[in-house]
Amino acid sequence: MKNKDGLWKLSPSGLHQYNECKACFWLQNHHRKAPMFPLLLNSAMDSILKHRYDTYRATGEFPPEATELAKEGIRPFEDLETLEAWRSKSSALQVVDETVGYVLSGKIDDVLVEADGRLIPADYKSSGNPPGEDKQKYYRDQLAAYGLMFTKHGYEVSDRAYLLHYFVSDKTNPSIAVEFKGHVDRVDIGAIDIETKLADMVKLLNGPYPGAMMECETCEYQEGRANALK
Repeated sequence: MKNKDGLWKLSPSGLHQYNECKACFWLQNHHRKAPMFPLLLNSAMDSILKHRYDTYRATGEFPPEATELAKEGIRPFEDLETLEAWRSKSSALQVVDETVGYVLSGKIDDVLVEADGRLIPADYKSSGNPPGEDKQKYYRDQLAAYGLMFTKHGYEVSDRAYLLHYFVSDKTNPSIAVEFKGHVDRVDIGAIDIETKLADMVKLLNGPYPGAMMECETCEYQEGRANALK
């Protein structure tokens, strides 16, 4: 959707749809998204993980399942007040590009720091299954967009980001005390020209509906439903 100034409102978490299906991306930005059940469990896990990482942050450390970050020379971002603003206010890192025609805003889960002071975007992910081999493809642009937002606000940014995955360790365990395993996943974002991709997204949105992509399950369903109602 556009804001009152006629700029397309884009968020890092919604950029993967452009790669998956340009037709769905166009529709989701020209019309309101279909209602969804709130992902309350995921939100609860995000809150738990933020508290967990902040507890260790107070001592300059990472949780045991993420100590490999320290071995890479990485340390936690120590300014909790600033981090809380980035976590809670989508406008805190907002980027406005009136020339291209978009406003990019969103909240970030966590920030890590390279030994030389460059910031590293990080995002928590929780699910019932271990992360698949293709998991990164859904989040590369999201993490690169966070990197761009930091850059536009005057920070030096690393060429890597991290997904901090948490998944159920044993789905057959009947205990109500569900145990989770952690997995640290490095994502290389240095080669992603996210500014050019954002410009391409805006160009697509400014044009006509590109037409359904039949390799997309959502488009295939919608086309089939429309044909059935004729």
